[in-house]
Amino acid sequence: MDETQRKKKQRELEERLLALSATIPSSGFKNNKMDDRSILDNASNYVKQLQQRVRELEQEVGGGSNNNKGSTSYNNEEVNSYNSNNNNCDEFYYGEGGGNNINLPEVKVRVLQNEVLIIIHCEKQKGLMLKILTKLENLHLSVLNNSVLPFGKSTLDITIVAQMGDRYSMTVKELVKTLRLTILTQ
Repeated sequence: MDETQRKKKQRELEERLLALSATIPSSGFKNNKMDDRSILDNASNYVKQLQQRVRELEQEVGGGSNNNKGSTSYNNEEVNSYNSNNNNCDEFYYGEGGGNNINLPEVKVRVLQNEVLIIIHCEKQKGLMLKILTKLENLHLSVLNNSVLPFGKSTLDITIVAQMGDRYSMTVKELVKTLRLTILTQ
């Protein structure tokens, strides 16, 4: 291998290590600089943490939901016949059809104590995230974290974690309907 090929491979390795380090949560390194070994060690530890979390979540979901007392899930058919007097649910979903025929926006909301997880699958719109975050703030939900990922060429997957303020007073079903209306309104 000549010197040019060696330098090219070294550059490629450095780029891949840099990309890997960008995916790992910050571990308190000064100036975000890490040596190659630290990057690989942190990546390995992070993958192990994620694997453990997956096992825990699989146990929660598959091993009976004793920890989720009062939790109710709704499938597409149940949404249409949902009893509006049932406000003790902690999860609600809206999206008509099934499989690939889901009408957008698809909105899922889950509540755990005073935190709200919102998952939205919708068509791309200019200024959509600002509109959603403004609506949540007006509803007395403080956004703790959010992410927006493109899905295909014309849709987005939005995930938001918010905390209920003292003046928050909506049911989960009302929040889903409000978010759908906000997204559908131009």
